[in-house]
Amino acid sequence: MAADKTLHGAGNLGALLVRAFRWFEEGLATDPDTAHLPRLSGTQFMALASLDGDGTSIAELARRVGVTRQAMHQMVGELDKASLVDLVDSPSDRRIKLVKLSLLGRTLDQKAAAALGDLEAELAKRIGKGAVADLRKHLAADWGPPGKSRAKG
Repeated sequence: MAADKTLHGAGNLGALLVRAFRWFEEGLATDPDTAHLPRLSGTQFMALASLDGDGTSIAELARRVGVTRQAMHQMVGELDKASLVDLVDSPSDRRIKLVKLSLLGRTLDQKAAAALGDLEAELAKRIGKGAVADLRKHLAADWGPPGKSRAKG
């Protein structure tokens, strides 16, 4: 039987990666140490995970997350209203505001990191330490830009 090549097919790598992301996201939502913290959408989670320690501009965050600047402005406004981020002046350009984790955001980050470590340990029990190590190695590799390879040969 031929492999299902549809978007919803069982072998679609992108769909499998999304499912894996959701597994971790649901694990955070049900963990006793993180369940009481604000629930983040996948895009909000990616935005917070994309912040540099010394702050990141909204334009750079939008680029990293793959959304428009307008969408990122709205999301940062929501995160600021939830007290998860602070907007601070850029030391190099007065026109730019940088997005940084607030005290609550740093608390969320630390608790989420610990819970994710526990989830990773649980995953290692289920699929094996070697499989988790291989998964980490392959996901951390530089895949180059998306699209077909332009290499000659």
